[in-house]
Amino acid sequence: MAGNLSELGFGANNTTRQIVNADAIAGFTPFNGDIDATSTGRSKEVLSGALTANTLATVLSLTGPGEVPLLTSYTKDATVRTVRTVVIVDGVTVFDFTSASIGVAKRGAIVAGQLAGVPGGATYYVTQGNPIRFSVSLVVQQASNLTETDKLALAYIAL
Repeated sequence: MAGNLSELGFGANNTTRQIVNADAIAGFTPFNGDIDATSTGRSKEVLSGALTANTLATVLSLTGPGEVPLLTSYTKDATVRTVRTVVIVDGVTVFDFTSASIGVAKRGAIVAGQLAGVPGGATYYVTQGNPIRFSVSLVVQQASNLTETDKLALAYIAL
């Protein structure tokens, strides 16, 4: 039986078209536990830089092809704010959601990856999961409802 692997979802044209998960809901309530992807997940953290209230800023820009099996967007302190995260794959917005108010450090969205740890316990961490795939580019933007500097962050692994 002859076949084309691209028909099965393999190959360069298999880019992410949409991200659907528990955080892909307008006004989502962040997971009630620390998003700690930098210690056990060995991911790279990028701070947001200077943000103007309710204005998107590009925090991460990768050129491809490539994939990102872990991507989180979270707060760095306990100031009450909302966090908007936008992910653009090859020029197409695949994730654009704003959280409910967050007033705890290390809370936000798990865009790609999965939780690991003991349910009901205090030890949770984010590990790699189904990747975001891109052929040309991946751009991640963040916004806060406050004007602030380096109070939001991304943690990611890129392949």
